[in-house]
Amino acid sequence: MPSEQREQWVRMARAALIIAAMRRSLLTYGELGQAIGMAGVDLRNQMRHVLARVAEECTAAGEPSLPALVVNATTGQPGSGWIDGAVRWHAEVQKLFRHWNSPR
Repeated sequence: MPSEQREQWVRMARAALIIAAMRRSLLTYGELGQAIGMAGVDLRNQMRHVLARVAEECTAAGEPSLPALVVNATTGQPGSGWIDGAVRWHAEVQKLFRHWNSPR
């Protein structure tokens, strides 16, 4: 995958996830993929790279991790990184909602 394409997806994913946080909503992997133009792409393989970069940017900016807003369409649960992670998923989602809805 060309790095320019992936970086474009990262920028678009970040923007879409900020909007979701401001709306206090979650997105499925498929919804996010559709929103950022990943039609016809192997979401399972590419989305993990996109979300990892978004998470890195959040960490660098001192923000809660936007990828916490992405869930499986069937289970409504986050990916395995959140299930097994050190940070509690629900707590991170609430931090995101507060962060992106506080006056700037």
